[in-house]
Amino acid sequence: MRRALVLLTCLSIVSAPGCALHRSATKSLAEKRSREKEARAAAEEWLALIDAADYTAAYAREPERLRAATTQAQFIRSMEGRRAPFGKMLSRTFIGAAFTRKLTGAPDGHYESILFRTSFAHKAVAAERVILSLESEGWRVVDYRVY
Repeated sequence: MRRALVLLTCLSIVSAPGCALHRSATKSLAEKRSREKEARAAAEEWLALIDAADYTAAYAREPERLRAATTQAQFIRSMEGRRAPFGKMLSRTFIGAAFTRKLTGAPDGHYESILFRTSFAHKAVAAERVILSLESEGWRVVDYRVY
């Protein structure tokens, strides 16, 4: 009987909407959704530049530390090599996002990996991964892959 009472009490505390644990989980979920929404919007804006072959503008939106390591000409050649073979983007669907504080070859920070299912003129089914870093000026793309 005592065991049942303890179990019932624990369950009511954990599941109570007014408890600190519930508020913390709700706040964390709201923060996650907000962060994901902001990063996704930044990724979509950057991808629109890539879709339009406006590589100069896309380069300008990268973090300063990446622009210091890569020239604009190198970036343009890299994007032309990655995207031109696929042709025009026909459709893009958001698949999901994942947050991490660590990224191989990069300083610890706040990173969001955004994944899209994309259809191109020369590749009907592809995936695009855009990794963004939270910088002082907002979310900035630090890596882009097409699979």
